[in-house]
Amino acid sequence: MFSALNRNLLQSVLLADGVFSLAVAALFFAIPGPVGALVGPFATPALVYGLAAFFLLWGLFHLALGRQVPPSAAAVRLAIAGDGLWVIASIAVLVAGRDGLTLTGIVLVAVAAVAVADILLLKQIGLARQQRAAVA
Repeated sequence: MFSALNRNLLQSVLLADGVFSLAVAALFFAIPGPVGALVGPFATPALVYGLAAFFLLWGLFHLALGRQVPPSAAAVRLAIAGDGLWVIASIAVLVAGRDGLTLTGIVLVAVAAVAVADILLLKQIGLARQQRAAVA
C-alpha cells in the first residue's frame, strides 16, 4: 500500500485534499451556527457559509486535478499557492483577530494552518517527483 502511495503521492494528496475539503464544506453548510459558536464571535454564520462555498470549490478543484494523469503542473502550483495563502491568512487571523476567537477557535485555526502547511509540502514533493519522472 505504501509503495502505491509513494508512487502516486501527488495524486493521493490531491484526492485526499479534495475529499477532506468537501467534507468540511458539507459540515459548514449543515451547521454554520454551532461551527461559528465553537470558533468565536468572529465566525458569523455568513462567514461560515462563505468558507463552506470556498471549501466546496476547492474540493471539486482538487478532485478534478487528482483524477488527471499526470496532474497539470501549473494547476498543482496554483493549489500550492492557495495553500500558502491559507497559511498566511490563518496567521493573520491568529494575530489580528484573536479577540474574536475562542480558545477552541484559536486551536482550530492553528491546527488547520499546520495541516495545510504539511499538505503544501506534500504537494511540492509530489510535484518534484512527477517532474523528475517526466525527465527520466
